Amino acid sequence: MSHRRPYRVYSVGQDPEPRDSLANERTFLAWVRTSLALVAGAVAVSSPALEFSLTARLVLSVGLVLVAAVALGVGWHRWTRTEIAMRTGGAFPGFTGGMVVLGAVGVLMVVALGSALLRR
Repeated sequence: MSHRRPYRVYSVGQDPEPRDSLANERTFLAWVRTSLALVAGAVAVSSPALEFSLTARLVLSVGLVLVAAVALGVGWHRWTRTEIAMRTGGAFPGFTGGMVVLGAVGVLMVVALGSALLRR
C-alpha cells in the first residue's frame, strides 16, 4: 500500500511511467496558473480606475473569482481521474470541464464589453 497522498489516487493500480505522471502534474499546474490569472483579473477589474460602473465591477470580479474556483476544481478532478486512469489502464477523462471554464470566461467577456459600450 502506498503512503503517498491522496490515498484514493495512489492506492489503486500500478505506478505509471514517470514521464506520463509528470506530464499529468504539469497539466494540473497549468490549471492552477489559469486560476491564479483569473483571480488577478478579478483584482484588476475591481479597480475604480476602470470605466465600469460599480455594479459591473462587482459582477465581473465575483464572476472571475467563481470561474477561478471552478477552474481549480476542474484541474484537480482532471488530475485525479487521469492519474487513476493511467494507474488502472482505464479511459482518460474528456475535456468537458475545460469547455465550461472557457464558456464562463466568454460570458464574462461579453458582460465586460456590454458594460463598456453602455457607459459610452
